[in-house]
Amino acid sequence: MSTNLNQDSTELAQHFTNVAANYHSDVLFQSSSYQKWLNEIVFNALDLKRHHILVDPGCGSGKDCLYLLDKMNNEINVIANDISTGMIKILDDEINKQNLSNFIKTYCMDAVSFSQEKQLPRYHRLLLKQFIHLLSHEERLTVFKSFYEQFDSTDNKLLIIGRPRNEIFPFDKRTQDIFLSSIPPVDIYIKELEMCGFTNIQYDIYPYTFDDSITLDHWINVIKNRLWSIFSPEHMSDQQVADCISYLKEKYNDQKFQLNDEMLILHCTTKKTLA
Repeated sequence: MSTNLNQDSTELAQHFTNVAANYHSDVLFQSSSYQKWLNEIVFNALDLKRHHILVDPGCGSGKDCLYLLDKMNNEINVIANDISTGMIKILDDEINKQNLSNFIKTYCMDAVSFSQEKQLPRYHRLLLKQFIHLLSHEERLTVFKSFYEQFDSTDNKLLIIGRPRNEIFPFDKRTQDIFLSSIPPVDIYIKELEMCGFTNIQYDIYPYTFDDSITLDHWINVIKNRLWSIFSPEHMSDQQVADCISYLKEKYNDQKFQLNDEMLILHCTTKKTLA
């Protein structure tokens, strides 16, 4: 994301609204086995307790919010935000369906505006999952400072979930370059968090291997349906998407396709650990 917040926010919001239905039902990254793996990592890292307030500023269609609320037996409150009206509508529909309006409150705005929302209560846990890399350095500093000020003073944790800057996925060179350039090195996140007062910063990288039921066609569908921001028309033309798919079909014409993933889990607090 560039520093032109209004322009980029509008494009990003429209992109994820356009792909919301396909993103929510994706058989690859929304599959039960993949979600189980990631959910367990997230739940353990958050260390939620009864009566906690959890904030998810980039909640997407809300699957994480719903999972965590259910895991905690509806004994936490969730504040969920997403820039995409299409994503928030999916979550709002599910909240109404499950009668969860007393437990989840939703917002729809960009992350910078949300971080400065004055009506939010002080919260205990902050889940920044797979969107913080879309912000510029200046935007991340703004949201980190705002989140720092809004945290509960004695019990808090910020959790960043995203991919490390590694060549994880099979792409042609041009798409690989786009993917890598879209992800800041973890050292950048650490420096920015420290500048904003966060401490006890730790991170781990968790690998995942998809089973043999995941085929090249599943991966191609992610690209063809432009489910990620790097596949949006602003980054890749129809011809460039077609070129990437042609490259993959040729590469895996005579070799086995195996898809892997890696997830970076970084967590920190606003206070130092007592000795």
